[in-house]
Amino acid sequence: MKRVQDIMAKDVVTANPQMPVAAAAKLMLEEDVGCLVVIEESKIKGIVTDRDLMTCAVKQHDIHECNIVNHMSSPVVTARPDVLLIHLAKVMAAKKIKRVPITNEGELIGIVSFSDIAQDMDTQVAEMWSEWLELITVTKTSAQHRRGRGVKEKASVEHHRGKRFDESIQA
Repeated sequence: MKRVQDIMAKDVVTANPQMPVAAAAKLMLEEDVGCLVVIEESKIKGIVTDRDLMTCAVKQHDIHECNIVNHMSSPVVTARPDVLLIHLAKVMAAKKIKRVPITNEGELIGIVSFSDIAQDMDTQVAEMWSEWLELITVTKTSAQHRRGRGVKEKASVEHHRGKRFDESIQA
């Protein structure tokens, strides 16, 4: 089973709580991220998302004067890198959170988003289906050969299909 450390992003973009919302928005745009982990004195104080910043603007706050500390979520749910991915997904779903900073002994070492987990699970399911289909094909082919069928039967079916197709063209 996969663990958080297997899929976490290691380059986490951080900000201090006094950063103006406009500067935070610019940083998020430049770094192409959906959130900033808010750090003060080497400790995680909060997390601010692009949605939090939009809320500030919609409330008609001065985005150049308003600081992210006023819009960040706190306290922050964090996870250790050795946690099973499925367990983190359950916690995130239950708490309705989309991003979780990953810490090791209190130090920020990564971040995982719900979409990261979904993408990884999608890949795992696709791999399982591929293996399953391959197994079924091998099993079916082996069973046909054991019963004395196989290639001859396939050719017969293809011949009939072609014959029917030809007949329908002439009709």
